[in-house]
Amino acid sequence: MTNSVKKFDSIRDDSRITWRNKFEFAFNVIGYNVGLGNIWRFSYLCFKNGGGAFLVPYLLSAVLIGVPLLFMEIAVGQFTRQGCIAAWDILPLMRGIGFSSMVICSLTNIYFVVVMAWCLFYFFNSLTTEELAWGTCNNWWNNQSCIPLGLIENWPNATNSSVDAVFRDLTNDSTIAAGISAPVQFFNNYVLQRSSGLSDVGSFSNWKMIGCFLLCWLACYLCIYKGIRTSGKAAYVTVIAPYVLMFALFVRGITLEGAGDGIRYYITPKVTRLAEPEVWLDGGTQIIYSLGICYGCFYGMGSYNKFSFDCYKSAYVFVLTCCLSSLFFGFVVFSFLGHMAFTEGKNVTDIAEGGPGLVFLVFPNAFNTLPAPQVWAAAFFLGMSFLAIDGVFTIVEGNITALADYWPHYFGHKGTQIWRAGFCGALILLSLPQFADNGIYVFELVNRYGASGIALLWVAIAETVAVAWIYGIDKFWHNVKSMIGYFPSFLIKYCIQFITPLFCMAIFIACCVEYTPLTLGNYSYPWWGEVIGWALHLSSMLCIPVVGLCVLCRARGATLQEKWKYATTSRLKTNSDAKESDLEMGKMIT
Repeated sequence: MTNSVKKFDSIRDDSRITWRNKFEFAFNVIGYNVGLGNIWRFSYLCFKNGGGAFLVPYLLSAVLIGVPLLFMEIAVGQFTRQGCIAAWDILPLMRGIGFSSMVICSLTNIYFVVVMAWCLFYFFNSLTTEELAWGTCNNWWNNQSCIPLGLIENWPNATNSSVDAVFRDLTNDSTIAAGISAPVQFFNNYVLQRSSGLSDVGSFSNWKMIGCFLLCWLACYLCIYKGIRTSGKAAYVTVIAPYVLMFALFVRGITLEGAGDGIRYYITPKVTRLAEPEVWLDGGTQIIYSLGICYGCFYGMGSYNKFSFDCYKSAYVFVLTCCLSSLFFGFVVFSFLGHMAFTEGKNVTDIAEGGPGLVFLVFPNAFNTLPAPQVWAAAFFLGMSFLAIDGVFTIVEGNITALADYWPHYFGHKGTQIWRAGFCGALILLSLPQFADNGIYVFELVNRYGASGIALLWVAIAETVAVAWIYGIDKFWHNVKSMIGYFPSFLIKYCIQFITPLFCMAIFIACCVEYTPLTLGNYSYPWWGEVIGWALHLSSMLCIPVVGLCVLCRARGATLQEKWKYATTSRLKTNSDAKESDLEMGKMIT
């Protein structure tokens, strides 16, 4: 370690706890950026965009967007030892980035825990010695149009369009002439108790789902109630278990009849698709989604690292792990989809669907074609639950870290656990409207607008511009060298400065230009639903300009130039014996 690093460490706040070892940090990061999106979203996008051809923009985006942003966020958190709000004391003008990330995190957990509750609900319904409930039509939630599993391929007048309708649309009415499969009715009528639209609130009586939801939050709270001391240990289980369960499903899947057709479809490239802009847009947005960039969590996790930890090399490891996990889960998904297509005499294109339809409609159907379907269904949905909880408690811990660092008198790291429980309780209350009969429509509003690609891309552009062009890329590069002892690759430097913000801006503009009003299957949202959605969008996006304007207005100085200089001067606080409380970061490492 260089003398400058030793000198810097001597004035840092040594009272802040750190990870017990680098493996705790690694498991928390991997658990955070390997989640549900790596199973259904990656596989669907790969299928949608020409199989193996999608891997070209996906992997290129991982290098040009994923590595630079992930490395930058961890490095800023590690250097400042602060969460996503206080870390921007290096550049107070852009402190709104931290608040924006906090809002996005909160909105994400409002709907993401609901998905986890669905997984847990399916897991509990798999624990039976009888036939799985979603495969039969003799339940109270079924009606005369229900198609039992195993009879779909023999359904009268089952044309390609009518069979596809069974799996395509979550919002089809239960009176479709072609009939509705048992898994669809189980999901719509039992799991969701879905009403006809956003304005049709209906009742609030889905107590089984609410119970699963509260159990999920209890599990999340137990993982974070003592901070990283509990979340670090929990990550060992919640990260390893899904891989073990998914590997078992992989071994079983590749031995099934028709699995080869599914895998062949998955890996066969359609090179001509690379000329289509949509393939590149999907590749870029998928990296941001799956890695969890711009949520502010990497600042918090990095802040618990030792100052000399090599955050640069670890960024490559984390991105590579995420990409390889996506590829591996894709083999699991498409092996089962190939078998399902084989048993029903259909093409894979008629089976594979994205979003909740893939996980909660297609897979239950696939498991019913296997011996001991209860075992495979329980293993799959338990693995999904573990993947979900990783992302949930890491996001919550990131929010808590940000609050504790920015308002230590109220949310200090050494305080009681009451406010932690209160924070979780507030998110629970905000999530409850999703369990009314119109809950799926509320869910899709928060999913589409609360933490969507537009808001995340906005944050990505802001933080790269802030670090590279306002704070200064050369200054940041010297900060990194003071930690790890060497300068990272010039390619990553130029990515942060030029390529990453430009690429994100291009995707952002394309998303805005190609914007279409929100729909859920055949249901179109009313105008006031769109207004609520855009309010969710703006709740995070406006944090950056509004907070920046407030900082600029309150900055010292008589002229705008003086105020700008003060608002862009680092004021990172330390426990130095020096009387000055506002120190430029450049002085701290010299």
